[in-house]
Amino acid sequence: MPTYTATRPLEGDADEYFDYISDPENLPDYFPRMTAAHELPDGKVETTAHVDADRDGVDETVTTEAAFDVDRAARRITWSAPGPHDYHGSLRLTDDGVELTIHTTSQFPGMQEALDGSLASIAENLASRA
Repeated sequence: MPTYTATRPLEGDADEYFDYISDPENLPDYFPRMTAAHELPDGKVETTAHVDADRDGVDETVTTEAAFDVDRAARRITWSAPGPHDYHGSLRLTDDGVELTIHTTSQFPGMQEALDGSLASIAENLASRA
């Protein structure tokens, strides 16, 4: 199972950072292929993304429900989405910064760059709000 990990030093207030990343409505702001995310009454999150889900070389719009669990004490968010690639991950604040990890059963070209870009977008979005 491939694992992709990106880290970045924490810049700014850790509580503000965690409040931002733990709000599912902000997911499309830093995951570039995600176009919408909404929390559902049962605590899951409905996400819509523009991706090549069937790996035929053509992107399509895909909507799915995903588990999205927030652990404020550990400053960690975990998620998982059903499907053939067993996609799940975590985003957590450490003493040194932010760590984003994705686990999947398939290799995805460009995944590492996408994770690095997501962390850069989070930092930029927070800096622009300060």
